[in-house]
Amino acid sequence: MLKKKAFTLSELLIALAIVGAIAALAIPAIIEDMNRRILANQLKNLSLIIQNLAGDQLVNNKVHSLEYTDFKDASTLLASSNFSIADYCSTRSDCVANSYGTLNGKTVSIPNYTTVKLKNGGTLTYTVSELALTGSTDKGYGLFYTDLNGLDGPNLLGRDLFVFRISKKGRIVDGTGDNSTTDATLKNYCKDGSSVPTSCYTLVERSNWKITY
Repeated sequence: MLKKKAFTLSELLIALAIVGAIAALAIPAIIEDMNRRILANQLKNLSLIIQNLAGDQLVNNKVHSLEYTDFKDASTLLASSNFSIADYCSTRSDCVANSYGTLNGKTVSIPNYTTVKLKNGGTLTYTVSELALTGSTDKGYGLFYTDLNGLDGPNLLGRDLFVFRISKKGRIVDGTGDNSTTDATLKNYCKDGSSVPTSCYTLVERSNWKITY
């Protein structure tokens, strides 16, 4: 009669220890990847909401430029009629962090522009800020800052904090104002954060709404 072979207790413990070690290494990376996907998807949705709002404003007001719409004034734009507002942030410290980090370890901050807290937990800051666009008759018109998860961490530009522009004709424009800027250059700008903070948004959009840097 054949004897049935089985694992010994020590062998099982060793196997469990190996599996546990692999899981300990893999799980943080999986969680980080999931968080990046969630934040990138939130950024995409917010961008689409703003672009659709801009299109509606242009059509409803029968104009060709956002300077004749709610986008001409931050308080008018960031109203409950346009966004799902949870708080108007009269005290900014209740809505945004005092400072944010960059991927290169520098410090940046959200300027003291009109800010609201959205019902999804993120914040949205807006100001009129015109910018010439290379090779285009259109011009950058409005500047948005968004902290996708509010005061929750990591409070990093390019992770939960993003900056992007909308043009007078109602389209989200390339972060540098020049769509010929290479991804490598954008990545350097994004990680540094001080000169062209809008580059992080452009990288995510170009990567099919994935945070790959």
